[in-house]
Amino acid sequence: MSKTLSLSNGSLSNSSNRRVDSASTAESRLKRVRHWGGAVLIVVAVAAAYANSFFGAFQFDDFPAILDNPTLRHLWPLAIPLCPPSGGMTVSGRPVLNLSLAVNYAVSGDHPWSYHALNILIHIGVALVLFGVIRRTLAGMEAPNPGGSALAAALIWAVHPVTTEAVTYVAQRAESLMALFYLLTLYCFIRSVDSTGPGWSAGWKTLGVLSCWLGMGTKEVMVSAPVAVFLYDRIFVAKNWNGAWRASWGFYSSMLASWVLLIWLVAGTGWNRSGTFGGEVLWGRYWLSQGEAVVRYVGLALWPFPLSFDYGPPAAPVAIAAVFVALVFAALIVTAVACFRGRPWAFLAGVCFLVLAPTSVMPGFLQYVAEHRMYLPLAAVVIAVVLGVQAVAFRSGVPFRLLRPGLASLLILAVIGLGTATALRNRVYSDDLSLWMDTVAKRPLSALAEANEGKALLDRGRTAEGMACCQKAVSLDPMKPLSRYNLGFAYEAEERWDEALKEFIAAARLNPKLYAAEFRAGRLLDRLGRAAEAERFLRHALATAPDYAEAHGSLGVALALQGRQWEAIDEFERSLILDPDQPEVEFNLGVSLAGVGRFEESVAHYSAAVRLRPAYGDAQLNLGVMLARLGHLVDALPALQTAARLMPDSPKAHENLATVLDQLGRTDAALAEYRNALRLHPGYVEAHYNLGNALIHARDLTAARNEFAEALRLKPDFGAAREMLDRLAGISVSP
Repeated sequence: MSKTLSLSNGSLSNSSNRRVDSASTAESRLKRVRHWGGAVLIVVAVAAAYANSFFGAFQFDDFPAILDNPTLRHLWPLAIPLCPPSGGMTVSGRPVLNLSLAVNYAVSGDHPWSYHALNILIHIGVALVLFGVIRRTLAGMEAPNPGGSALAAALIWAVHPVTTEAVTYVAQRAESLMALFYLLTLYCFIRSVDSTGPGWSAGWKTLGVLSCWLGMGTKEVMVSAPVAVFLYDRIFVAKNWNGAWRASWGFYSSMLASWVLLIWLVAGTGWNRSGTFGGEVLWGRYWLSQGEAVVRYVGLALWPFPLSFDYGPPAAPVAIAAVFVALVFAALIVTAVACFRGRPWAFLAGVCFLVLAPTSVMPGFLQYVAEHRMYLPLAAVVIAVVLGVQAVAFRSGVPFRLLRPGLASLLILAVIGLGTATALRNRVYSDDLSLWMDTVAKRPLSALAEANEGKALLDRGRTAEGMACCQKAVSLDPMKPLSRYNLGFAYEAEERWDEALKEFIAAARLNPKLYAAEFRAGRLLDRLGRAAEAERFLRHALATAPDYAEAHGSLGVALALQGRQWEAIDEFERSLILDPDQPEVEFNLGVSLAGVGRFEESVAHYSAAVRLRPAYGDAQLNLGVMLARLGHLVDALPALQTAARLMPDSPKAHENLATVLDQLGRTDAALAEYRNALRLHPGYVEAHYNLGNALIHARDLTAARNEFAEALRLKPDFGAAREMLDRLAGISVSP
């Protein structure tokens, strides 16, 4: 009997375990379905909010970072130089970012659609990793409804309009890509803790270290990632500092070693980029403004209106700014104490301070406040708000099954409202004029916005309006180099060369690293024939941007004007190596090669110039002339005919065409072209002389004598004309 009871109890026990295992498996499957469903919702929400960003144009830093960056033109060797030559402050010292842009260039070249597509995919990736980090953290804390809270926070963050600058503005991929690696580093650590077995744990930690190193090559703000992970470990895992270090010292050492890479990359830029000392803003003024900036960031996270590409100079008086700084310092101290004591909420505040610290402490080049800096810290604010709302709801005493519909409705309304605001904000990025007009309307004291609105108007041929904006920008801040540079651009558009030169020189003096101003000053001096001065400015530009193709081309012109043809040839060739698609440089190289007697090579470069730009009249003319000199008359004729068609008011084009026609025996056509040349330029000595020769071929000796006589009158020492007159003197004219 006892045995039967024993067997019966064992049987009942095994059956119960199977039912528990089955229930556990079902619950696990349900959770996975919910998690995948949440991921799909995030993807759909981001796609809906950012669908219209595909129509956005390149903006501001996109031009030096993408369109003027020759290192993007190839994927092999890998596009990872320390300082992409024309990358400016956005891609210099950021090889991973530069490589990602090179991939886009390989896909769509100068068309922005693929850049926007990758930016959106990166943003989706950040949102999904954020979802995973929040969910696993809350589950580890045994918080109520971890999946729902994580989904709500990730969804709201993903469609929040403050993120638009880091997603829709292509160059600020630096921020979103860095955030992806930042969160991946943290996520991999969390997975290493959750994993069963040392192999899985080590694998996740290896991926975390790799993400950390990639982030360091993306943007300098990644510097705080090892600290953030260590802080997470102390608060949520090890519960104390010593335990966190002892358990994962190899992992942290590997991450901290990435700081060596970061220092090396920043040093490679000459310590002169966004977020380092050496910008055009004053240190003290910048630091005083950052209290106001942090308050503004938090305000925009809670109420994202109005958003602006630039916020202009600090708005608060010095006394109020000092109060803001004091408040931020107080919050920092409270956060530090709470982190030391292991308070979970302190992790959110700590990450905010860690991510904002580099751009808050190190003065930037142009802006005191920039929305993209809030991209990752925004997540901490959103998480705090979501958890706060949920905590208030739970404390109401209402059962969760009754709370769920209300919380879900609130989430839907928030996502729809914020997503709509994001879509509307994306429309502002449709072109540069729209962006800068919006910024000026919201921030009328922003010299940066006025200067760039003026540039956008000038690019559209609206010179008077553009000039007014550029002049206003200088009046708002005469010490801002970009304002002076764009005003010079406006004067150049009106062909007011001296005034343009003055502004370019002023911009270069205010910021010696503004190589574009040095370049334009040098190019303008070339135009004015002041070659020695041009050389000095162009060499300064190349000292900052040694692979600036256009500057090498302009330096070649300056050297050629000084008679230094061999040096000029070297500069033209260097320019074409960096950027082969420059018809003007091909033409100038052809001229210099012809000047040193390398005629066959000059033909090759004139041919390249007309291949790149078939309507390049001067190149067509020189190609025809050089082919004729080499005896290739039949080949020369089409080029000279094209030159005369493209430049109908050029006496030289008609005269050279006439000469080749005459040599080919097409005398009547030659006479017509000579007369066209003389109609345009009656004092054209060579045309009179050659017309005389053509008239001899036409057997009109009287008219020929007249032309030689006119050539001699215009140029008394013209020996060839005198000789022809002497030879015709003894020849009688047939009646």
